[in-house]
Amino acid sequence: MKKVVFCFICLLLIIGSCSKKITATKNKEKPINSALVFSNNCTRCHGRDGMTGKAPNLSKIDLDKQGIIETVTKGNGHMPEFEDKLSKQEIAAVADFVFALKK
Repeated sequence: MKKVVFCFICLLLIIGSCSKKITATKNKEKPINSALVFSNNCTRCHGRDGMTGKAPNLSKIDLDKQGIIETVTKGNGHMPEFEDKLSKQEIAAVADFVFALKK
């Protein structure tokens, strides 16, 4: 009887530890590839490098990261808004990518 109870408790502990690992894995967000998001959404106008397209050269814009985020989110002039097309995390990743061009 003691062996059955012991085995049952061990089984519960094993199942519990496995479910925690599965839950922890599901909750982790995949890191966003900023270059890929930029490539898929911005190169058409700004060029692959962000500097050689028909739209402004992004290495020369006079915006901080927050300004870039606002411009990508809401648009500006010919720049379309991406608020409904990209997540906030993707917009932030694009802003990081563009800001890095300025250095």
